[in-house]
Amino acid sequence: MLPGQPFLEGVPPVGVRLVGTIGLLLIPLWSALSAQETVAFSPDERPTWVVDGVPDSVWMLVEASWTTDDKDRRKEILKQAETHARAASEGHSDDVGRRFALAVVLASRADIEGGRTKVRTAVEFHREVEAILEIDPQHARARHLLGRLYAGVRRSNWITRWIATNLLGGGALKKATWQAAEEHLSFAEQQAPEVSGHHLQLAALYEDTDRLELALQELEHVFPWPVVSPIERVVWDEALEVKEKWEHKLAREAERGQGCRSVGPNRVGRRRRVVCE
Repeated sequence: MLPGQPFLEGVPPVGVRLVGTIGLLLIPLWSALSAQETVAFSPDERPTWVVDGVPDSVWMLVEASWTTDDKDRRKEILKQAETHARAASEGHSDDVGRRFALAVVLASRADIEGGRTKVRTAVEFHREVEAILEIDPQHARARHLLGRLYAGVRRSNWITRWIATNLLGGGALKKATWQAAEEHLSFAEQQAPEVSGHHLQLAALYEDTDRLELALQELEHVFPWPVVSPIERVVWDEALEVKEKWEHKLAREAERGQGCRSVGPNRVGRRRRVVCE
């Protein structure tokens, strides 16, 4: 859906209000604001991950799911987003934007669900992304989602991977190698560098594959981009957090490489003295 088009028909979730034809979606921030305060999303200020064809109601609900720490509430909002996304994509199997909207919702649900529900959702998400890439193999944001899924599969324990690939129709997930994940994430980062999440996920993959210096270099690409949405705020905050952690890890590795070791008592609030040979 492009700016200027009406929202999909449907009943918004409790606490979410659609105002006007293309007005604002007002989402209470339960974890940070009082009951009277709200945060407004405008169709005229779309986050960089949103492509043409994604219904305004879908991306706003996805963004809204990141404004609460209540897991059940977040699931409720994402289920509403899925209802809107499925309604929009019905009868439009060749519309990449609408299918991408559904893929994003399924990816978000896979992140928060647990157990077999998580795996089933990931498998359906995988099918949706592959369908998008059959239509448009150069779809950078879909390539990012596929790379992120592959990296997530590699990070999961072997039991989860076995269930996904053998019991729940996810045999295609056997293609989830670190190399394939990196190819997709790198492509997305190069083709759509304005999406800060592309840099964060690629940096995380570099760290997972023991390339910490490269991870820190890629992480720096997050910070020049403006923060205009809740998801972008989460990306920014996480980038700052892991930057400090990775810098300390890199410093420790450098110290070990020089034959350095910490000496003296380990006291709370004090850094131990480092002695190098």
